[in-house]
Order: sequence, then structure tokens, then C-alpha cells
Amino acid sequence: MVALSRSGKVDTDRITIQRDRTALRRLSCSKPLARALTDGIITKGTAVFDYGCGYGADLRYLRSRRIRADGWDPYHRPRQKVVQADVVNLIYVLNVIENPTERDETLARAFALAKRVLIVAVRIESALDGAEEFADGVVTCRGTFQRIYTQGE
Repeated sequence: MVALSRSGKVDTDRITIQRDRTALRRLSCSKPLARALTDGIITKGTAVFDYGCGYGADLRYLRSRRIRADGWDPYHRPRQKVVQADVVNLIYVLNVIENPTERDETLARAFALAKRVLIVAVRIESALDGAEEFADGVVTCRGTFQRIYTQGE
């Protein structure tokens, strides 16, 4: 829940991060997945697991190309099994976790699932209009957290 102060700004003392609101509804695959396909990291013989798959757009895209893909998301696909795969996608997940320790644990869990490759993508160097500083990132007007990374990170 987002609380606004009298000035209309986000009151970070009274905020509950709305992680379930960070998933995007896409009609095609994400840019990192498209790059992995173009670079040959993911092929028809590759098993893919999308860790934090949101609404599952990347899963649908891979399956439409007859690539074996499974995914789990704590809000949108919580009953799916978390399994090992040749390639594990951890795309736009770390940047929405407001707790640095949980971020580290999530990265370690995803890495442990990857038999061959872990693909990690985060939001980088892109300011968000109307966002307020919170922990080591910002909280948006929708109540979501974003950790904006630099390219070097």
C-alpha cells in the first residue's frame, strides 16, 4: 500500500512494497530472452526455467517455439515446482526485491538451479519519474520497489 504525505510524495515510513504489481504483461518475449535465443544460448534442445516468470510471457514464447520451458513466480505461479534446467532465467527479478539479503539469496538459489547457464537481467541506469528514495533503490507511485543498477554492477 502506498501512503502519500501532505506534500503528495510517497511516505516511505508507511509503505508496504507491492511486489505482485511489478510483473509486466507482455505480448512477446523479453529483450534478454530474445538475446539468448539470437546468441544460441537457448535452442530447441535446451530446457529453460524462468525463476520469477511473472505472468509467463517468456514461457509462452518459448513453448510456442517448441522449447521446453517451466517457470515459477511467488505471486503469479506459486504452485509451480522450482526445478533445475540447462538455462535459468532470472530476468528483472533482483531489481524488485527491496531486501539486499533476500536479493543475494534469490541469486544463489537461481544459480544452484542452472545446469549450464544463468541469465540475469536487471533494470539499469534509468531514472523513474515520481519515484522516492527507499533503502538502496526507489519506491514508485504504484508501491513497487526498483533497485536501479549501473552497467558496472
